[in-house]
Amino acid sequence: VGYYSLRYGLSGAEAAFDDLLSGSSEARSLGEYIDRNLLRTRQVGSDIRLSIDAGLQDKLASAFGDARGAAIILHAWTGEIAALISQPSVDANTLDDNWEELVADDGRPFFNRALQGNYQPGGAMSTVLLAQAIASQFDMSQPIPQSTEVVALAEGVTIGCAIKPEATSLTLVDAYAFGCPAAFRAYYLAAPQIDLEEFIKRFAFDNPITLDDFPQAQALPLPVPRSANELDDETLGLSAALGQGKLTATPLHLAVIMAAVATDGSIRAPTIHLATRAPGAQAWQDTPRAAETMPVISAEVARELRAIMRHAWFTLNDGTDRGDVGAQIATSRSGDKQQIWLNGYSANADVGAYAFAIIVEDSADHVRMRSLGQTLIEALHNG
Repeated sequence: VGYYSLRYGLSGAEAAFDDLLSGSSEARSLGEYIDRNLLRTRQVGSDIRLSIDAGLQDKLASAFGDARGAAIILHAWTGEIAALISQPSVDANTLDDNWEELVADDGRPFFNRALQGNYQPGGAMSTVLLAQAIASQFDMSQPIPQSTEVVALAEGVTIGCAIKPEATSLTLVDAYAFGCPAAFRAYYLAAPQIDLEEFIKRFAFDNPITLDDFPQAQALPLPVPRSANELDDETLGLSAALGQGKLTATPLHLAVIMAAVATDGSIRAPTIHLATRAPGAQAWQDTPRAAETMPVISAEVARELRAIMRHAWFTLNDGTDRGDVGAQIATSRSGDKQQIWLNGYSANADVGAYAFAIIVEDSADHVRMRSLGQTLIEALHNG
């Protein structure tokens, strides 16, 4: 929602839809034009309805606790944002009292991590590699030796499994469940047919998905390898494939990709503005929505990815079956800092399909992330 302040300005939805809320948007009819410009009647704003589910938002915020990071939940078939968390955040009710402290806070509470935070995706990129593996009919039952070893990248950066499995040779399916990058390194190096640039374009990483009228993505002040511009093409390609190169993504972007996996393989533009009610009116007018979709994978590949994601979530939760739920825990590194991701979907006949992306900064705590995911899925199942 953001805030509206005569002293400090506007943010969030208050800023994005200020023309409507303040009544300063263009006149919608001849009568309104006459009232404003000839009769000089008092300017009155419209009401707007957002897609945010207040109950779901509260449950997600409570589960997130004091962790620093972001979370976003989408209605998978429509792109409507059901919940959006960015931590630390700003309490609009205490803005005047705490402004100087908030501005100086190194946690950047005014920065919307869900929409603006450009993170290295790390193991979250394995979903993209899996899509390629499925499309190329790679043998998913094939065990890959040394799947759990640590992968060394530039400048001493090392990445390993998000969750350590007992076995050392894993299929890509199991490597995905445990967030083990070594198996995906082996697949990438042995699969010369992979055109990484084409995949980057297909999943719109070169043209990031944003929320109209809201702040756009910015680089987070996370450390990156100093020699990133000096590496050879092979090392750059491997780093990018493992989500540790120059390629970055926002939680919003990854949530939209998860929504494509949860549906027919097509990306839909995210939206938060559902309807508008003009001053004095009783009826709400639905906001026109973009009808275009952008296919990124086939419906068949999306269906197989869902099966792999269901296996991953089933594996991570000790065989507890929650129905049509799939998610992956993955980590990424930025210098000596680590982030942990939980990306996935949840669907049932009563409440429909949701997609989500969650990131917690400065953490590799997969136990806490699993608990957060379980709380979220419980909330989604209960509507």
